[in-house]
Amino acid sequence: MPSLDSNEFVALLTASQRRLYAFICTLVIDRTDADEVLQETNLALWEQAERFEAGTDFVAWACRVAYYKVLKFRDASKRYRVKLDAAVLELLATETIEKERAAGRRAAEEFEQHRLLLVSCVDDLSPRHRDVLAQRYESGRSLTDIGMALGRNANAMAQLFHRIRELLRECVERKLVEPTV
Repeated sequence: MPSLDSNEFVALLTASQRRLYAFICTLVIDRTDADEVLQETNLALWEQAERFEAGTDFVAWACRVAYYKVLKFRDASKRYRVKLDAAVLELLATETIEKERAAGRRAAEEFEQHRLLLVSCVDDLSPRHRDVLAQRYESGRSLTDIGMALGRNANAMAQLFHRIRELLRECVERKLVEPTV
């Protein structure tokens, strides 16, 4: 498997922080303890970066590393006098990882559905609105530049963009509730 360069690894690590923290919080009750375990986990992930196989599920791998950090933390901590059976903790961790994977798949499917609806809604816009969007997002022109070309000031262009975004939002929401034929 090809390895990731450090920038790609940092991007994956950064993007996974909320989900990783939520996972740790399911296993460690106290938020301060969870913060500490997250820091230990991040350090371990960085140290073990070369072990991650590009193209596999980064969050699942990170959660597995976090699981072992939680075990180590719980063993060393005086706060956890009542020790959960390792099998119970393993079951909780496994179920959480599986739920996270399912949630990630659902989120990806929802994102793709919204993206397709947005494309459809952009197609439904007037040619003038589509042209303004293309100038801004495809050509990267500023609102001021677009406004000057159209004989409008930047404030008027900001208002126009707000109206276009509202039209697109309403269109996507409408198409989400429309029954498909």
